[in-house]
Amino acid sequence: MKQLFISLFISFIAGTLYALAYPSFLGAGWFPLLFIALPLHLYSMSRRTSLENYLFAITGFNLGLNLTGYYWIPHTLQEFGNLPYSVALVISLLFTFILQPHWWFYALWLKFRPQLNWQSSLGLFASAVILSLLERFIQQQFPSFVGAPWLHLAPYLGLAPVFGVIIFSFFTYWLSLEIVQQLHTKNFKILPWVAFFIFMVVNAALPLEFKASDKTLKIRIVQANIGNFLKISSEWGDENSLSSIINSYYDLSTVKNDFQPDLIIWPETAYPNEFTLKQDIVPKLFSDIMEETKAEMLIGGYIRNPDYTSYETVFNSSILLSNNTMKASYQKNILIPFGETLPFGPFNKQVVQFIPAVSLFARGDGGEKLETRDGYRFIAPICYEILESEFIRKLLNEHKDNQFIINLTNDSWYGNTAEPYQHLFLSKWRALEFSLPIIRSTNTGITSVIYPNGSESKRLPIGDKNILEEVVPLPPAQNSLYQQLGILPFILFVVLFGVTLWWQERN
Repeated sequence: MKQLFISLFISFIAGTLYALAYPSFLGAGWFPLLFIALPLHLYSMSRRTSLENYLFAITGFNLGLNLTGYYWIPHTLQEFGNLPYSVALVISLLFTFILQPHWWFYALWLKFRPQLNWQSSLGLFASAVILSLLERFIQQQFPSFVGAPWLHLAPYLGLAPVFGVIIFSFFTYWLSLEIVQQLHTKNFKILPWVAFFIFMVVNAALPLEFKASDKTLKIRIVQANIGNFLKISSEWGDENSLSSIINSYYDLSTVKNDFQPDLIIWPETAYPNEFTLKQDIVPKLFSDIMEETKAEMLIGGYIRNPDYTSYETVFNSSILLSNNTMKASYQKNILIPFGETLPFGPFNKQVVQFIPAVSLFARGDGGEKLETRDGYRFIAPICYEILESEFIRKLLNEHKDNQFIINLTNDSWYGNTAEPYQHLFLSKWRALEFSLPIIRSTNTGITSVIYPNGSESKRLPIGDKNILEEVVPLPPAQNSLYQQLGILPFILFVVLFGVTLWWQERN
């Protein structure tokens, strides 16, 4: 039992260091910690080859990650459910078991894998491939891939639009496994170090660039900084709350200056009242704004489907308004458990009475084509959807030739914590993978425009009530290799490299 608790402690330290490679309460994050944290965790797992040791080590790692990287979860649970802090803290600790679920499956793989030489160069290479694929295909509540902290090196990540984040996860896993094995055997093997060095050099030699066309989009993003309880009160029908919110958005949307926006953007669920699916005439508020500014609008709001007969009839939506009509809309597909949906099926309606801040949204199943009046096509994923690489790829390929992404978000539930910085940090990967600018509109911050080389426009910080006006240069309507082929380039790479290692070991 003592050995198990030692594994738990070592991996707890590893999880803490891993969290600090990301933005945290200590700052923007430090990339080199990744190559201390992961080898330390893998060493802890290798101390004893028993399933109990693996599970203790994984629990320690996820606990360190939880308490350091996701320390804001209790605050959020209090905001969502109006829970006592002690109850919110206990529930937040349960997230330890779901933060990085791929490790649990990796533990089962270690225990029941075929009896081969897994400590050879080829065996460690194969283990890194397995870890990368498990991380990719086993869904995480808050995706924190091992390759994500490489973002600190942008724009020197030239392979991101080719392979996506998975290639960076793979090289991190592979080198970490080799570090543990080489220290254990005191046998230095040069090949993985040379491969890692070449990988770094190729990324640096092909820095990310933003190849813009001669087309631009003038945007005005409204960050109204609306508090949660004012927002909820307006949605429950309080006229004073509703009037306060509408006046704030109207005043910011119609600011008088020399800037002439093409598109005015409001964040996730900004408008408290409901639209109806296929609604033609828009409320007077929006027709007045569009008349005054001569701009189109993309707003976060609610759309009710009158054909639905269940109690989950309302979509969390991105709504494109043009010429005083609802031109098109997108309904959120990926709903956040215990925030936008509950897992209790027919009992959801009863449970939600005790957690009134939880919404019960209907789940979208795709989206209409979103296109500005100048013919610029885009997608508009909502909140955490931007973190799911394969899902964003699916949206982009559903209606091709997109030239930008708009991400509507409401991070107000998290307060002035590291979560908005983490959310922004992870969102940047989609700009790199798909070579498209991301226009990020938030209720309380951080609002900015992310460019495909990892750079950003000016930000609207947390708690700021303001507008961000930018002239966004648009790329040509073309697709990155990663958008076209997904992880196929990665699979081809590991097969070719794996065959080379096999040939080398055989001879």
